[in-house]
Amino acid sequence: MHGTHFKTSVSPFAAAILLFAFMSVIMCSLPLAAAHAQPVTNGGTPNSQPVTNGGNTTLQNPLGSNSSLPNLVTTVLTALGTVGYVLVVLALVYTGFLFVAAQGKEEKIREARQALIYTVIGGLLLLGANAIYLLIQGTVTAISGG
Repeated sequence: MHGTHFKTSVSPFAAAILLFAFMSVIMCSLPLAAAHAQPVTNGGTPNSQPVTNGGNTTLQNPLGSNSSLPNLVTTVLTALGTVGYVLVVLALVYTGFLFVAAQGKEEKIREARQALIYTVIGGLLLLGANAIYLLIQGTVTAISGG
């Protein structure tokens, strides 16, 4: 195997889009675990209340209104989805620029098509991750009776 070199034609931009989409799919498994978590209580009060230790130390919940893990995960996934959709739109604009800049050169058009394919795959993975998240969320809500 000496002297064997593999040439990849994946641009760093397309690889970043695919990596982000893959991570979004991975993140969809978190709501299932988070849905089973119960908020920590302190003497019957939710943990968003200050906790005192002998009157000397006061701790405030840094999560604010996201006092439970399911709420936090939902907030994080919503933010990641929003960023992901913006990245997909920017990638589509960049791909359009690649097509315009190709000016009929076959190699450049091939690269632009590859970028378009990766962008569409990344967008579909992002939509699929969102669909999986909604499916899991709906199932857990139906099972828990909420």
